[in-house]
Amino acid sequence: MKHILFILPLFYAQLAIANDSGLVLQQGWNEKIITECGDDLPDMLLLSKDKQYLYQSCETKSNMMSPSLARIHIATGKREILIYGLGRADGMRFAPDGSIWLGEEQADGMVWHIQDPNSLQTEQRTDRFRLKLRSKQIKPVLSAGIFSHEGLTFSQDGKYLYLADEWKKGCLYRLSQKSDILSVFHAKKGWLPIKKPKEARLEAKKLHGRWYNRMEDMELMPDGTILITETGTGNILKLNDLGDKPTVSIYLHHKDIEHPDNLEWDAKRSWLWITDDSKRSELWVYDGQSFKRIAYHDSAEITGLESDNGTIYFNLQHRRFAPDLTMKIYQ
Repeated sequence: MKHILFILPLFYAQLAIANDSGLVLQQGWNEKIITECGDDLPDMLLLSKDKQYLYQSCETKSNMMSPSLARIHIATGKREILIYGLGRADGMRFAPDGSIWLGEEQADGMVWHIQDPNSLQTEQRTDRFRLKLRSKQIKPVLSAGIFSHEGLTFSQDGKYLYLADEWKKGCLYRLSQKSDILSVFHAKKGWLPIKKPKEARLEAKKLHGRWYNRMEDMELMPDGTILITETGTGNILKLNDLGDKPTVSIYLHHKDIEHPDNLEWDAKRSWLWITDDSKRSELWVYDGQSFKRIAYHDSAEITGLESDNGTIYFNLQHRRFAPDLTMKIYQ
């Protein structure tokens, strides 16, 4: 009995908190389910400027009945499908003008430009194969290249859109917003122009563009550099394109983060949030000196990080025998 009394306090001191979502949180953190998403494969999230809505990409296969972009009212949990029919909608960012740039994560993936998403009517159907669109607010950006678009982000000054090809030999690209010219990153020569964006992979290979093993998400940092997850290696890379010559280097590597996927900069805490898309999906933070695991889930993927004044939003995708969820955690 004495041994039991000695062991129990140690056990409870390390006990994490489980909840109805199946998420396991470290002590001091709380969770709230915002809405259920059925089997829509919710992926990335964007917080609207007024902070009332979350825009959500859906990684479903191309089908006129498959959701691609949803909008969630945070306070009520009301979820509306804005666009159907894209192919595995994934990475997305707001442009400086408030439009959404949305990428498709498949070999023939395109980038789509959604003008003024706040005014977009619900249930817009798109035929991505014949490029037939009901709304003039939705247009494909063919100059952004045809490849597996997952990671994308704008430069701090909005002059460039950076794009990562999520492929085992994917390259890093840059689209000029002024000239509409796509370029590929070369380790020694910098940015080399692509003449035929529809054949971006082939041209990048001929130009000896530097390739990486399955790049995933991108995150613009306060100093203007861009972080990129390279899930096949466990590396988080840093792109510095602020000087005369662009460079890409390894920024972070942690032995316990095997498949870094999504990134999010937490301005309130000055933390970098990282998801690990391994057999057990994990949520980590890096405070500039050390790593700490905040949450994990045994049977769902934590994806789509978005932060707001200390609150962290994300999706739980591929939940076993249960609907996917959009939720938030907070201290």
